[in-house]
Amino acid sequence: MKPAFLLLLVLFNCPSFGYEVKMRVVDDAGAPVVGAKASILFVNGMGSNRSDDLTDVRGVFSARGKGTNSVMLWASKDGHYPARVEGLSRDKDHDVKVVLPRILAPVPLYAWSSRSGKSVIIPVQNEWVGFDFEAADWVAPRGKGKTADILFRFRNEFKGWSESRKTLDERIEIHKALFSRTHEEWTMEKFKMIHGKWDGVMEISFPNEGDGIFEEKRYLAYSPMKLPHRAPTDGYVSAWRYEVEDYKYNPLQANFGFFIRSRVNRDPQGKVISANYAKTIGGFNVSPSNGLINFTYYFNPVTNDQNLEFDPKKNLFPKDEPGADVFEP
Repeated sequence: MKPAFLLLLVLFNCPSFGYEVKMRVVDDAGAPVVGAKASILFVNGMGSNRSDDLTDVRGVFSARGKGTNSVMLWASKDGHYPARVEGLSRDKDHDVKVVLPRILAPVPLYAWSSRSGKSVIIPVQNEWVGFDFEAADWVAPRGKGKTADILFRFRNEFKGWSESRKTLDERIEIHKALFSRTHEEWTMEKFKMIHGKWDGVMEISFPNEGDGIFEEKRYLAYSPMKLPHRAPTDGYVSAWRYEVEDYKYNPLQANFGFFIRSRVNRDPQGKVISANYAKTIGGFNVSPSNGLINFTYYFNPVTNDQNLEFDPKKNLFPKDEPGADVFEP
């Protein structure tokens, strides 16, 4: 073995070399997770330096190293959902709390995602339209849904043409040529959808007093169980609003989710006596040009059951339902 390589090997294993990364593993109740399998990977252009061990009685595992690219963390333990943390800075110490949510009581739910199913486009402008979580569709007469769990209202405005080095006539001719190859009818409206600049506003509301939406910021992007197990009892609001522009940077709403309370019945004093609960992962992302919505939701059909920990083996939608291939709890 060459002396230079031996020196490099010694440096990488020397406690004073590189940066210290400490992983403090806890469960969703904040208790240390003792004996969890933990890994810290220092990613380098020529390979990587990985340390593996079990967390100690404090739920802590640490390692020292240096990555030219980034640092990655893994943690797992039976009875918990795992974690995979990526993209930590390569050139400083880290002290990271990693939450492994407990596996408590997964239940069958209606779990559906428009990202892998049929496109969900708000079918009409400036009118409230209901969406049924049990049907994954608009309520009749615009779909097969029967009960509105949430209402959407959308409007948009054409703001001119997107920037290009080509003239508008040149762009139209190119677009027409592309359509002719697929034998699809060309229209100016289709052209505007692709090459136009649009402002859009989407509003969310609900059909019953007491229905509402709750923004949940305790979001674990690195875990399959991204939101708390149960929907909250209080704190729901009756309306939400999105404004989007497709010619400006609009960051995806990915690091939070929503809980939704629907189908509420109340007693004469206004107290909620029955309701159904749902959650969405990452909110609702809407295209301002055509009102297409992307969202993933989980709906519990059992009245008054706030448990939204999904069992991926027991989706209440049929396996062949477009959009029912949801695998995270």
